[in-house]
Amino acid sequence: MKNYCSFLLLFLTVGLFAQAEKPTHIYLVRHAEKITSDKKDNNPLLTEDGNQRAIALAEKLQNTPLNAIYSTNYKRTESTAKPASENQKKKIKVYDAKKLNDAAAMILKENKGKCTLVIGHSNTILETIEAFGAKRPIPTIEDQEYDYLFLVTIRTNGKIKVKVMHYGKANSHKEGAQMMP
Repeated sequence: MKNYCSFLLLFLTVGLFAQAEKPTHIYLVRHAEKITSDKKDNNPLLTEDGNQRAIALAEKLQNTPLNAIYSTNYKRTESTAKPASENQKKKIKVYDAKKLNDAAAMILKENKGKCTLVIGHSNTILETIEAFGAKRPIPTIEDQEYDYLFLVTIRTNGKIKVKVMHYGKANSHKEGAQMMP
């Protein structure tokens, strides 16, 4: 009987620890619409539509507790992150989009089993998804596409899934050509 109780206790303990491990969820978006009137400005602010989209992102994620929020060091990405940062009372952490593999490793290490938000650029978000070990869910993000919201889920068994969603109003297609960082 004593061995049976010990085995049952061990079985329940292992079961509880196995259930305690949670998948890692990483939300990724491109920055919202930016001002494109000054072609010399490679660090523009958001347009009014962009500010509204940033608010829409914060509202979309308001019931999702974020462990951290990451942004590149540009006004447009930081401005996109700001409403979510304020709602969730999280500081925006800067990552280097030129070192995506290092950034992805750091984000995974700091957020294992938790939810996080990553804001990037049209020419880095899909590559960031790949740096997390997932397959690119769409071929490209066009210059006027701002409404994609990707969710990378990394399960404890290593299986990775990418969900493609949209947020805010449909793309305006009013903005000019993308200025690469």
